[in-house]
Amino acid sequence: MAFNKDEMHAPTWMDQAFFEKVLKHSENDSTVTVGALKIVPGSKVGEHYASIIFRAAVSYRSRGKELETSLIVKTIPAEEGLKKEFLKNGALFETETLMYNTVVPEMYRLLKAAGDDTELGPRLLYSASDPHWVMVFSDLAVRGYTVKSGQMDLEESKMLYAKLARWHAASTYLADSLPVMKTLDKGLGNMDIKEFKPMWTSYIITLSEVCREWPGYESYADRLQQISEAIFDKLKNVYTLDESTRYHVLNHGDLHAKNCMYKIVEGKTEDILLLDYQISMWGSPAVDLIYSMYNSVSYETRNSHRDELIKFYYDEFVAALNQFGYLKKIPTLVDLHVEITKCGHLETFLICTFLPFMMLTMEELMPQPPPNAEEGVEFDIADADKMKEMIRHCMTHPKCETAMKKYLPMLLHKGLLDV
Repeated sequence: MAFNKDEMHAPTWMDQAFFEKVLKHSENDSTVTVGALKIVPGSKVGEHYASIIFRAAVSYRSRGKELETSLIVKTIPAEEGLKKEFLKNGALFETETLMYNTVVPEMYRLLKAAGDDTELGPRLLYSASDPHWVMVFSDLAVRGYTVKSGQMDLEESKMLYAKLARWHAASTYLADSLPVMKTLDKGLGNMDIKEFKPMWTSYIITLSEVCREWPGYESYADRLQQISEAIFDKLKNVYTLDESTRYHVLNHGDLHAKNCMYKIVEGKTEDILLLDYQISMWGSPAVDLIYSMYNSVSYETRNSHRDELIKFYYDEFVAALNQFGYLKKIPTLVDLHVEITKCGHLETFLICTFLPFMMLTMEELMPQPPPNAEEGVEFDIADADKMKEMIRHCMTHPKCETAMKKYLPMLLHKGLLDV
């Protein structure tokens, strides 16, 4: 959870000339000229953990017509800090560009050929790596899509897993004809995370300290202390391609509720689109299922409907493969549950690190800037003292305390707190 000052102000290179280049490319019109231009932050503090996002309202002239459009621009922070350090080599942008330019279009072609008009995410209009890493998308807000606070209820979770099942099924079908997918081998657990490892370790250690204060949970403290370092080797094993795995898919890799946009009509969610393909990776389907189960699905829904949602996802996965005309042996539901069990230490990691931040609203996590504030609230995850204070605040929040007291015994009984 980080906020840089440059999230509030667009870089100087994001000017009329830049947007003319973007629109000349997306409109296939070399005569495009840009007039009025207004750029504002494209996300609230904490909604995106790596890239910074801007929304641009652009007036332009193309083929003799005066037009307007709204664009989403995604780039790398200019200010020094953990975000810039994490993104500096551009690997995440390269992965996402490959996904949008090559992989996802093939998924759409396959879906369309099978008579399925499912929409997975936004359309990439332009990307570049020199002189700046940048991606420009159509603005889904124009079509009524929005972000929302909180995690997903049962119906929303089913919408999510219907999309994910088609994504996984398409990648399974395309595995031989689109081998570039298998080169995407770096996910959360096996990429270079040295910038984040101390922070995540401190989450687990803080939880262990809090456990000493909860009557009946003191015994978890030492186990959590021991696993605070060992968990990273376990996590690497989950994310490293294992040929003995019963089957592989292309994982979205970062499927949390804030990486989705929602079409909400009269208070009811009608559609969900998936964003941010920066850490998509080839591996066990359990990676996406476990990750999304804790980072997208609400506490109440997860506790009451976990197995139902896994079965729902599996049925949608099989139906999509059959619709595509897949001729190889389709994995069984038991195969899927075996994968989820094998990847169980991902549950340990997520419960002890990500879950508190996904359960709580931004207002519950940190002070918020007043409406229309120019500067917002600056929060630097590299500030160890501030982070420790926030982590403790999260772990002791009543919502998180309830969740931890439920999940720690579950992890213990599954052997997922063993070093």
